[in-house]
Amino acid sequence: MKYTKLTVILILILTIFFGYNKWVFSWGMFQLYNEAEYSKHRHEKIISFNPDEDTLYLPGMEDKEFFQSVNDFSIMRKKGVREFIYIYLTTGREYTIRSIERSGSYIDTINSIIKKNPDIPAEIALLPLLESGFDPMAVSRSKAVGLWQFMERTSAYVGLRTDGIVDERRNVEKSTEAAIRHLRHLYKKFGSWELALAAYNGGEGLISRAIENAGTNNIWELIKSGALPKETSEYIPRYAALMLIYKNQRLFRVEKEIEIEREQPAYELCLKEQKSLKELSEQFGTNPDEIKKMNPELKTDLTPFSDNCYPLKVPAGKNRSLIAKMIF
Repeated sequence: MKYTKLTVILILILTIFFGYNKWVFSWGMFQLYNEAEYSKHRHEKIISFNPDEDTLYLPGMEDKEFFQSVNDFSIMRKKGVREFIYIYLTTGREYTIRSIERSGSYIDTINSIIKKNPDIPAEIALLPLLESGFDPMAVSRSKAVGLWQFMERTSAYVGLRTDGIVDERRNVEKSTEAAIRHLRHLYKKFGSWELALAAYNGGEGLISRAIENAGTNNIWELIKSGALPKETSEYIPRYAALMLIYKNQRLFRVEKEIEIEREQPAYELCLKEQKSLKELSEQFGTNPDEIKKMNPELKTDLTPFSDNCYPLKVPAGKNRSLIAKMIF
């Protein structure tokens, strides 16, 4: 998109009166994504897009921290990010919309946990968009489970219980806390969130070897060098693309297609005895499936034994007198 002299003057006048607006200055970028159907021609146009010629202004990346470059759109200077935005808005559009919709059931809980860990960027709350599509029951081809997609061997390392009765990789609160602990460790080891996130996907050893082999710890240089396997080389561009869409739903024209799910109000019981979900559902005027949905870590129709008490969520507003007797 080439800007005429009149267009430039008009935008400058608007800027004087209303202030700098990054959306206006990078508008040519968003025009690339005004079609929901995939086309090879549009894909090629996105690859060849030149931000310095085809937008009035797009901030430079320079040495910005990763999440800052997402927030000011400068990350869109990376061809891979532009491409994955296009994929997620066309062939992956259904996945993107459902993931954003499901996020509403869990994002408040995840945000509240991250706020208690001020060293963790707030945007980490959106990593489940990429990992699981915000589905706590998600299972990958490699058998990773839950919102944060932990492998069974990793779950023990991060303190998550996984046995025949409970799989805490599916517990929203516990798996989020485990992901934070793991990401904090990776950040301390590698010194950047890009590398920490790549290691979250590919493993510490893989990233360490890639850095040694390529002679650089810059994630974009590592990707360019071919030192990373395909999945890990795509991880950061995919995550950036999904964050951009999530944060700018109106600009990417998906806002009207999304109906955000809401987290169901719940009470947390403290059970000292093992209970059947059928018994509990009858007591609380609900059904076992609803209780299981609120407690996705349960693998059977029985609550686990616990030395102290087992926390179990039930729908709020039902049988308050019973709840008062069961909470300790």
